[in-house]
Amino acid sequence: MGGASDWRAGHMGHAASTLKRLKPYLGAVLEVVDARAPAATRYPGLAAWVGTCPRLLVMNKADVAAAPVTEAWRQYWQSVGQPAVAVTATDPGVRRQVLAGLEAVRRTAKTRRVAVIGLPNLGKSTLLNRMVGRHRLRTGNRPGVTRGPQWVLADGWEWLDLPGVLTHAQGRDWRQKALGTVGYAPEELEELAAQILGDQGSGTQALVDEYGRARGFLTRGGAVDRHRAAAAVLVDFQRGVLGRRSLERPPSNP
Repeated sequence: MGGASDWRAGHMGHAASTLKRLKPYLGAVLEVVDARAPAATRYPGLAAWVGTCPRLLVMNKADVAAAPVTEAWRQYWQSVGQPAVAVTATDPGVRRQVLAGLEAVRRTAKTRRVAVIGLPNLGKSTLLNRMVGRHRLRTGNRPGVTRGPQWVLADGWEWLDLPGVLTHAQGRDWRQKALGTVGYAPEELEELAAQILGDQGSGTQALVDEYGRARGFLTRGGAVDRHRAAAAVLVDFQRGVLGRRSLERPPSNP
């Protein structure tokens, strides 16, 4: 059978084989994750693909994540030997920040070839456009915009942009659905909104009702239109309207 799972599996295999083949020639791998869920949005199987090639974890969209939680994540990654930086891809200063992180992890590597990888819809192409200084990569607020490897040369650096794909197991994580990395079934919407509004996913439908009432999403009988309210929660969260909000915290004991 054909379908979305087929091209995702194909791109997953292509990304894996590309990294395995090129890792001897790479100075570093830049892994883009979402600062609001930096563990849930890590790329599956990356460690096995790149081996000992230096990696920099870039926690993007830090401007809409809870700052203390993001800093806790940065310290956690450091404690387990994973260099990480928290950035916002649309920030004018992001290029300097990422390059400083890359220079630190490259250590003795002579090459400035960097493979950039990340799950769909996490701002990977937007970040790369900042790094190369021009809009040479396609961007979009939907998964699958990057459909194949792209090399971009800029200011002495070579950037390899790889497509973002998911495993089936990751596609079941509610955080992936909340962040727009994968789709969700219509019947999941209200529960998903409750998880977003709660503390690290522990929300209840009462929170959705409260949100809907505050927004005036009511039926003619005065009851909350919960489906409309839930849809608004999801959109507002993805746009950052709900304020700085994180969906997971780091383990307390690395």
